[in-house]
Amino acid sequence: MKNKGSQSTLKIFWAKNRETMIGYTFMIIVFALYINAQINFFSPYGIKSTFDQLLTLLYAGLGQTFVVLIGGVDLSIGSMIALSNSLAVVIMVPLADYLGSDLGGIITAIVIVLLAGSLAGLINGLLVVYGRLQPIIVTLATSFIYTGIGMYLVPKPGGLIVKGYSQIMTGSIGVIPKSFLWLVIALVFIWIPIRRSRFGQSIYAIGGNEYSAFTSGINVQKTKLIVFMLSGLFCAMAALLLTSFTGSGDPTKCETFTLNAIAAVVLGGTSLAGGRGGFVGTIAGVIIFSLILGLLVFWRVPTFFQEAVKGSILIFALSVGILEKIKFHKRYYPTED
Repeated sequence: MKNKGSQSTLKIFWAKNRETMIGYTFMIIVFALYINAQINFFSPYGIKSTFDQLLTLLYAGLGQTFVVLIGGVDLSIGSMIALSNSLAVVIMVPLADYLGSDLGGIITAIVIVLLAGSLAGLINGLLVVYGRLQPIIVTLATSFIYTGIGMYLVPKPGGLIVKGYSQIMTGSIGVIPKSFLWLVIALVFIWIPIRRSRFGQSIYAIGGNEYSAFTSGINVQKTKLIVFMLSGLFCAMAALLLTSFTGSGDPTKCETFTLNAIAAVVLGGTSLAGGRGGFVGTIAGVIIFSLILGLLVFWRVPTFFQEAVKGSILIFALSVGILEKIKFHKRYYPTED
């Protein structure tokens, strides 16, 4: 009886997490190839550089995951990162000078950037909820606005950050890179508490069936507003980390994060139909996507083919998501012959 019960439990677990488990299987294969190609992987520098290259996309993917779970897509992810990155390099040094403290300038700049990112996401949410527009249309439109503001703040690549900011955000604590700690923060202190909260359950309910969620007493409008605001907040966090890596601002170099985040989310098993998946899978998707690009560099694949492979991954990820969405609609909205 116990054996049958355990088999039944495994079947249920597999049915609920099939796409995520497939993503992690693929991730292990890619990770093994990467370790074999990166001869210095197990050195402190090798581990740090690996986690560093994942970090910005990881937080962009976190924001995208929430939006996809309610059945939407946020095409302004890259633009909100660009805006936040530009704002950070414009205000940080002047604030430090005004306050007479580098640490004070850093903290104040971080707060302002996080508020700006949250406001950008909230604007998206207001247009979706009260304007009754499709998320893909709204976020496509606002992406141009946010990029334009970023270019106004930083017309050409440049800007300054306070000395020591990079070490504070992305240095190391002993042999442990802070980028790894940021990953733990995203998973343990952000995703898991939200996932287990009533708000998290509401997100999945809305993504599964918005009408049923509404009739169950869930405040659909409020939940959607918070989701888009969180998307902007996490984009601002991604931008702050990106700024610590680059030490400057460049609003024209962040657009790739939008589609890369979508690819990572779908590769990790989150359905574009909404209500299925989560950030645990997105982590696998981010690792797969980032390490494949790293492998192409190690294998000295020409730049043209690197871009072709990147495009192929995006097409594959989006195709899987679209097929999953078609399957969802056929299951819950069958058409009569």
